[in-house]
Amino acid sequence: MIKTAAEFDFGGEDTSYLSHSLHPYPAKFPPQLPKRILQQYAVKGQIILDPFCGSGTTLVEARIYGVNAIGVDVNGLSTLLSKVKATSLSPLQFKTIGKFIENIQDEIFRWKLGQRPEIKIKEIEGSDHWFQKNVSEEITFLLNEIHKQKDKDIADFLKIVLSSIIVRVSNQDSDTRFAAVEKNIQNCFTLEQFCKKTTEYNSRMVEFSKIISDKTELNIYNADSRNLDFIADNSIDLIITSPPYANTYDYYLYHKFRKRWLDLDVKFAQYNEIGSRREYSSLKEKPEKWNDDLTKCFIEMHRVLKPDKLAFIVIGDSVINKKLIKIEKEISEFAPRIGFKVNKILSSDLSGHSRIFNPSYAQKGKKEHLITLQKG
Repeated sequence: MIKTAAEFDFGGEDTSYLSHSLHPYPAKFPPQLPKRILQQYAVKGQIILDPFCGSGTTLVEARIYGVNAIGVDVNGLSTLLSKVKATSLSPLQFKTIGKFIENIQDEIFRWKLGQRPEIKIKEIEGSDHWFQKNVSEEITFLLNEIHKQKDKDIADFLKIVLSSIIVRVSNQDSDTRFAAVEKNIQNCFTLEQFCKKTTEYNSRMVEFSKIISDKTELNIYNADSRNLDFIADNSIDLIITSPPYANTYDYYLYHKFRKRWLDLDVKFAQYNEIGSRREYSSLKEKPEKWNDDLTKCFIEMHRVLKPDKLAFIVIGDSVINKKLIKIEKEISEFAPRIGFKVNKILSSDLSGHSRIFNPSYAQKGKKEHLITLQKG
C-alpha cells in the first residue's frame, strides 16, 4: 500500500523504458506510479480506466500488467499516441516497418544526388510561417508514403513517428514555447530525422510487443471526460488518472501543427479541453468553472466505477486569477457529495521535485497530490 508522498517521487528512475519514450509529451507522470498501483490493487483480467489518458502511460502499464484498458482524452493526438504506444505489433509488421525505412533511406540518397522530385505541398493553415518550404515538401512526401500503407497499425505508428519530429523541424521554438524562431533546416534533414526516430521507436516497440498478452483488450476514445456515456455503469475495476493542472498548459496549442499535418481535429480539443491556460489566462474564467468541470468528470468516474472500487488521482494545485487553488481541499469537499469516500491524500511540494513544468509553473506553495477515492 502506498503510504507516503516519497513513494510517488520517482526522481532518478528510468521513465522511458519500452514504449514510454515514444513521442514528446509534456507533463507525463512516471510509469512507475501506475505500475505500482496496478501491482498492489489490480487483478489480471480486470478493466482499468484512464479518463485523461494523455500520452498513454497508464494504458501501457495496464497492458504490461495484464489488465484490460480503456483510455479517454479530448485531444485526438493523445488518443492516437496512446493507441500506438499500447498496441503490440507482430514480427511481420516490424519487417514491413524496416522495409519502409529502407525505402526512405534510398530516397534520401537519390535526393542528395540531385534527384529531388517535384512535390505538391499539403496545405495546412500557418505552414508558410511555421515551416520552411523544403521541410513542408519532405513532410508531405512522408505522409504520402505513409498513406500507401494498408495496415492501419503500421500507418498509425509511422504517423506518430512523423508527429514526434514535427516541432523539431518546424519554426516552433519547442514543445513548451509557442514562438517562431529561425532554424535553417537543411534539405533531407526531416527525412533523416524520421528514419532515425523510426529505427529508435521500432526497437522500443519490439521489446514492448514481446511481453504483451493478446488476451487483454485496449479501447481508446477521443471524447470529453465530462461525458463517458459510452462506458457502462459499474463496469470499471480501477481508475488511474491525472486530470489537467489548471491554468498550466494548452495541449491543443502546442500540438496544433502536428494535428493539422495528420488531419486531426484541432478545435474539438481547443474548445473542450478543461483547465487550459486559454480558459483561465486568456478568457479569464473564474475558479468556479474549474471546480464545476472537474466535478462533472468525477461524477462520471463514480458512475462507471464498480462499488467499493478505487480511483487514484494525480493532480496539482494551480493559480487562477492570482488565487492559489489548493485542489486537494476542493476535491475533499465535492467528492463525498457525489458518493466518493476520500481514503487518502499524499502531497508533495511541486516546486521541489517536479521536472515536467517550466519553472514559472512550479510556484512556491503549489503542491502535487495523489488522492485515493473509493466508491461508496
